Amino acid sequence: MTTPMSAMAVEHASVAPVSAVRPLIVVIEDDYRSSMALTMLIDDWGYSCVAARSSREAVKTLGHRLSNVSAIITDVEIDGQMRGIRDALAIAATIGHSVPTIITTGHSDFAAASPFPVIRKPFDPDILHQWLIHKLGSTLS
Repeated sequence: MTTPMSAMAVEHASVAPVSAVRPLIVVIEDDYRSSMALTMLIDDWGYSCVAARSSREAVKTLGHRLSNVSAIITDVEIDGQMRGIRDALAIAATIGHSVPTIITTGHSDFAAASPFPVIRKPFDPDILHQWLIHKLGSTLS
């Protein structure tokens, strides 16, 4: 017998300590598979994650939790436009302070033009994990 997804989510949520506050990571990625893969990794590493296709969607989804954003991971190209950096800056401006941000891209010549660190796709997830630990600390003991 298979367990419905909603029941599995409830079981998983009940395992985490109620008092634990996990750093909130926003992933801005318009590719569904990439977004899901990043979300699962980030959750496995012990952080909380919200994925969105744009900064507007992220702000709308987060609502009052927007001020809790600890870091942003964004693809440079969103909906065929080079707007990932603009989206990350828009979220930080809405929050009112800078937020650690890293850019993912498949464009090999993009790194020099970014004000943020850049990792090229496909990338080793350990690179992203080490960046998160460096910026936010480890969530696993």
